[in-house]
Amino acid sequence: MGGSALVESGHDLVSNPPRPSSTMCVLHQRDEEFEVLMVRRSATARFMAHAWVFPGGVVDPEDHGDVARNVLAGIAEAELGPWLAAAFREVAEETGIWLTSPPLVAASDEGVFAVAAERGLQFDASRVAYFANWITPTMVPQRFDARFFIAAIDTAIDPVPDGEEVDAAEFVTPAEALRRADSNEWLVPFPTQRILLQLAEFTSVAAAIDEWQQREVTPIQPKMQIAADGTVAVVMPGEPGFDDLEEVEPDAELLTRAAARQGRRIPEVQLD
Repeated sequence: MGGSALVESGHDLVSNPPRPSSTMCVLHQRDEEFEVLMVRRSATARFMAHAWVFPGGVVDPEDHGDVARNVLAGIAEAELGPWLAAAFREVAEETGIWLTSPPLVAASDEGVFAVAAERGLQFDASRVAYFANWITPTMVPQRFDARFFIAAIDTAIDPVPDGEEVDAAEFVTPAEALRRADSNEWLVPFPTQRILLQLAEFTSVAAAIDEWQQREVTPIQPKMQIAADGTVAVVMPGEPGFDDLEEVEPDAELLTRAAARQGRRIPEVQLD
């Protein structure tokens, strides 16, 4: 799990393995429309500073531990256990929202799983759907093998950003999040935008959960294409030209120059 250490690229090998990570889309039905929880990475965040994303992060050793396993309930696929644990933990750490039954808001300086065990809380994985697996292109310096999960909360809970990894958090409709991205009010990574577009097609939380619980997940690893004018484009599997593009070594400088030419930022590349 987490991707191989070497990726074949013709006669070359790209030594830039992706790190296992998890992301959770938390949905809440509000009247006739639904909202998704999004957070803004802080200016001091180690990765994607200022970007608006779904809560998430790297799968840590504690996500593989006995304490984590003991506070997770309803896991259908054992192999997803650490990824689910990381998703639940990151939502709690970054926003204060604990996706337990019932959900609650709690801030703690202690470990999420240790606190859950002490209080007799359980994170219910049976209400979560695993719906996507995005792998960062090899050209990007910091790569992730990210599992995306979707969950719903029945009651409105105000998120409380941790002030370290994230400095803002709010529930917003997918359409509004896309509008802010399109108008450059928000810096939103490519995979996040693609998922928001898919969410915007649904009319309710129930419809999204039902559809994505049935989804067969196939890993998605886009490629980066640098045009003759120095601009960059993301090419998805199945799109014209994808099979002709090679996997290449990470190149933050090249991506930074390309972003400057296009007058925009690339969240996955740290720009000063």
